[in-house]
Amino acid sequence: MIVDIGADALTIEPLHQRGKVCVNPRSHLHLLPPAPLGQLKLYESTKEFKEIILLCVENDALLRTYVANILIAVNPYFDIPNLYGPEAIKSYKGKSLGTLPPHVYAIADKAYRDMKVLKMSQSIIVSGESGAGKTENTKFVLRYLTTTYGTGQDIDERIVEANPLLEAFGNAKTVRNNNSSRFGKFVEIHFNEKVQIVGGFVSHYLLEKSRICVQSSDERNYHIFYRLCAGATEDLKKKLRLDSPDHFRVRAQILHLYVQSCGEKNK
Repeated sequence: MIVDIGADALTIEPLHQRGKVCVNPRSHLHLLPPAPLGQLKLYESTKEFKEIILLCVENDALLRTYVANILIAVNPYFDIPNLYGPEAIKSYKGKSLGTLPPHVYAIADKAYRDMKVLKMSQSIIVSGESGAGKTENTKFVLRYLTTTYGTGQDIDERIVEANPLLEAFGNAKTVRNNNSSRFGKFVEIHFNEKVQIVGGFVSHYLLEKSRICVQSSDERNYHIFYRLCAGATEDLKKKLRLDSPDHFRVRAQILHLYVQSCGEKNK
């Protein structure tokens, strides 16, 4: 596996010889050519999925690519204009996977079309390490399905707008992510016989309960604690015996440092 990427060489540790590290000049490596539109079509049918392919993606600043019908997406940690806007939603409706550049909307649309044609429930698995963008991509899938295949009634918005409530009680600031989910969730979207959204259900599990009492350095308790301290009415604060977060041992972080960076005052 690749241990370090240098300007002129790669440091590699063989998987079958752990502890043995070798440095390989870039001139000795056979990098695969970048594919057009960010799609690794040349590699979709490859039997050997090597790390050098991922290196090719990284070097060419490609944030999304396909390997077969799997979408690999890299969190850019900055906003990209129009990438997830209304026009992008419209453009992916009814399009076969691979017709347009790789996108989470394409995965959502394929799942919907497969459900409609095969008349079988479909699943989308969103996985990755902390800070990879799982929470946001899940919301993009929900937004795409409710916008494109919803009934146009308030049920669509209610499904999407449940996220802020879940995040308030289940998300917290970590070193790598200001809005890290500290619990697992299984989201169901229910469709009627006309293949229109009629409801949803969220199952939650494995909440990180220890965070309520103890947080690591530069991390926070759950968002709801700080939001109540910052936005609750005086009557509610008195009822809940709330004061400034600085007065509580479980606060871990000074409130304004996160409020300014994430705009919590506007939520």
